[in-house]
Amino acid sequence: MPADPPNLIGHPLVQAVARALRRRCRVRPPARVLVAVSGGADSVALLRALALLSERRGFGLQLGVGHVQHHLRDPASEEDAVFVESLAGTLDLPYFRADLQLSSANFGANQPAIPTNLEARARRERYTALLTMAEAFETDLIATAHHSDDQLETLLMRLLRGAGVVGLRGIAWRRNVRFELRGSTHDLAESPASSPTRSCALIRPMLAATRENTLDFLKQLGQPWREDHTNADTSRWRARLRQDVLPVLREMRGNASTMAVSLADHARDVHRLIEAEVSRHHERVDRNSISATLDRGEARLMPRVVLVALLRRLLNELGVPRDRLGKRTLSPIVRAIRDRTGGTRHFDLTQAMHVTITRSEITLGPV
Repeated sequence: MPADPPNLIGHPLVQAVARALRRRCRVRPPARVLVAVSGGADSVALLRALALLSERRGFGLQLGVGHVQHHLRDPASEEDAVFVESLAGTLDLPYFRADLQLSSANFGANQPAIPTNLEARARRERYTALLTMAEAFETDLIATAHHSDDQLETLLMRLLRGAGVVGLRGIAWRRNVRFELRGSTHDLAESPASSPTRSCALIRPMLAATRENTLDFLKQLGQPWREDHTNADTSRWRARLRQDVLPVLREMRGNASTMAVSLADHARDVHRLIEAEVSRHHERVDRNSISATLDRGEARLMPRVVLVALLRRLLNELGVPRDRLGKRTLSPIVRAIRDRTGGTRHFDLTQAMHVTITRSEITLGPV
């Protein structure tokens, strides 16, 4: 592999990664970082950029390379693994590999619910494997190679699915996750900063960079990468957006992906404000282990987005799963709270959980 050009530290990709590490990803030196490398252009560029920065004063990075072999594209998948291992060796970095077998036989009755979609299932198991490798590397930081084009694709997909502020937060610069082992069960879930000891932070230091930045950086390095031809399968939404929609958006607005990153950051700030307001109202709710009661007059004065979020939090605390608390479930309840109708109305969420609205109160709990 040719030596790095001396001025490459000033490349836009490297500079974007450097800024993100310090500001958005909140990585403080010295830091051990496991870099998730599939062998594709994005993850290879991230690894090479971080390797450059690790040699600079003020970053103090110790890198490890994590590769997940899904066995979905054999023999190409194994060729990817060999390529990544060779790259790690060339850079003199420790290499970790996990092999996944995603057939239905591997998910028994004692396993948590796994999405039937193979892509979603592969994603879940990939992150679980990366968390295991991070534990072996003795780090709580995992870097993935999402960039601004990925953010634009994600926002478009969520927009098409009817997302609100929560969905428009997009891909986070840093997200804390918790990893628990219960026998053979792996549980991957978003977690607050006060998580148990087995926790990691997923960081995305390339999120402000573009795909164009990535390819130019690799070209200047003379660095090859592996192509995953399944990414061209336009039967998948993301691939269809990437091939048919994003080129049009870039033609109309050259900085479309950068604007998507800004929009996601704005939505994240707005969501924090909403959550603060929800927490303020949450403290005023009369609640116990099985029920909660709100003053209807106060609830009627809340902005709709705050009321929805408060109901969702309270009902989730009372045992209603979040996937049962979507727009279709909560919208009729919110309309009833905000109208001027008297009398008593009931909404059944589960056999044990109901919402009862009277002229003056809203009760969540058993009838």
